[in-house]
Amino acid sequence: MTVKYCVWAAAAALLSGATAAAEMELAWTMPDGSVKTERRPLADADGAVRFVLPRAEIAARGAVRLALTPDFATARKGEDGFWVVPTGELGRFREDEGRFVCAIPTMSLYGMKTPRRTFAAIVTGLRNGFKVEVEAKAAVYRMSCVLDGALCVQPHEDFSVEFHTLEGEDSNYGGMARAYRRHQLARGAVRPLSVRAAENPVLKYAVEAPEIRIRQAWKPVPSPVPEQVPENEPQLKTVVTFARVADIVHELKRQGVGKAELCLVGWNLGGHDGRWPQAFPVEPALGGEDGLRACIREARDAGYLIVPHGNFRDAYRIAENWDIEYLIKDAQGEPVQSHPVFWGGGRQFQICPRRAWEFWSTREMPRMAALGFKGLGYFDVVTILPAPVCDDPRHPLNADESAAWWGKSAREARKFFGGFASEGSIDHFAGELDSVLYASFGDPRAARKGLVDRIVPIWQMAYNGIIVNNPFTTTVNATVQDRHSLLKLMEFGGRPNFYFYSRFVNDGTDWMGDSDLRCATDEELAKSVAAIRAGWNIYSRVSRLQFLFIDRHEELAQDVFLTGWSDGTTLVTNYGAAPFAHAGRTVPPADWALFEP
Repeated sequence: MTVKYCVWAAAAALLSGATAAAEMELAWTMPDGSVKTERRPLADADGAVRFVLPRAEIAARGAVRLALTPDFATARKGEDGFWVVPTGELGRFREDEGRFVCAIPTMSLYGMKTPRRTFAAIVTGLRNGFKVEVEAKAAVYRMSCVLDGALCVQPHEDFSVEFHTLEGEDSNYGGMARAYRRHQLARGAVRPLSVRAAENPVLKYAVEAPEIRIRQAWKPVPSPVPEQVPENEPQLKTVVTFARVADIVHELKRQGVGKAELCLVGWNLGGHDGRWPQAFPVEPALGGEDGLRACIREARDAGYLIVPHGNFRDAYRIAENWDIEYLIKDAQGEPVQSHPVFWGGGRQFQICPRRAWEFWSTREMPRMAALGFKGLGYFDVVTILPAPVCDDPRHPLNADESAAWWGKSAREARKFFGGFASEGSIDHFAGELDSVLYASFGDPRAARKGLVDRIVPIWQMAYNGIIVNNPFTTTVNATVQDRHSLLKLMEFGGRPNFYFYSRFVNDGTDWMGDSDLRCATDEELAKSVAAIRAGWNIYSRVSRLQFLFIDRHEELAQDVFLTGWSDGTTLVTNYGAAPFAHAGRTVPPADWALFEP
């Protein structure tokens, strides 16, 4: 009998009641591919069940992978319940075989509901870099926390996880999210948005305003020139000059958009992702620094916020301030590339988060702010990818330390602009994050794909009232996408995000929906602003909900969902083809309705 067969046989025995509960199974994968399995007891601690594994023991085992599975994280096909991961994917127990891996958890949380137990697992040690794996084999499901890479070979701290049993009204993914929210608030990792906004009028305004991103200039992506120098640099495509941004501002006012936060993408030398970490001088083809200052004055005189799109993670050789010293190095001392695709500046490398704060954030952010920018300063990438490990002996960092240094850069943005925004929803420095460009790259339309049934707003239930977000890449420009996108924005409690020239990649791999905003002509400009005004008209009715927690989310009927906030407000989204009756009102098909408390 093989080791792997024994593992699944033990799980099946547990489901039949033949095995005692409250044990953790540890499956160590060795370099030769063999798996060594053992079981250890779980300990009660402050109303939860806790498991701790010392870092020294993990490293001494010499394994390349460790899967940790409590004996209650198992289920059989056909049983009532579900599994859910922090990126929102939820699956019921309906398959004989399959596997799903949450490779980049956005929270240190996952959970499962079975007829025997509902639990929320909160990873408290080695929380940056673990994975969550769900596997069905021979009609038996198992849900595991997985350590691999540096977390398994050379962990920087003990691994620890708490399993909170949820009962009654908490026995659902909403209860899991609330448990995690309480955990984050209790340990001081985050503060409520209502409290922070009362102290910061810039933050309050931004939360109540839709974000309007304007991609102004860019070089070809993917780049045909990986190693760029001024002599071979691809031609810059200039699309929205600073003078044209002023036209957008005037049209927003003319059409009655009461609040807005503009973000200029590609204002810097070389356009969007053109020469990071170099930003200055301001791109001359757009109007240079004088043009930018005038543009910023127009926006602020109109009563709007306006912020820069920046980047303190990526570096290109073409930058005048290029220096291999500040890059992340791997264990062999080689600089680490950021992405297999060559972006506007060519081949990307990763900047060490400590060096980013020392050499870039503290020096360049004040220069940007001096131009007049004010709002939630947007700095790309750092919340959409895991915090890295840096093996450069001059500035070594583990993942937790990297996240902390990124958080320090975020605090610089708050100091100089009024707030901090980034691309994704990883919460490795959640206390410094105010807004998320998109919380998920997942497809909200996907139904029954592999082990996954649908995506649920577990992240939003944990963080609404703490961090504002646009829920999906496909809910950008929601009022010009199809109706489904707008309904998802409403169901998930999102802040509207609009993007001029969201589609810019040459190979067609754009990720922000099929429809776009453009302003090449006055007719295009008026039409695009009309879409923004439609979003403003909706958001002005519901923006107050950003300061509240989401405490309820449930499926009322097929294709009909209810979202409920902490003050009793509910919103019903009807994706179906027929009207739906709720609380004495009718919600039309492909529409939504707000029910005040």
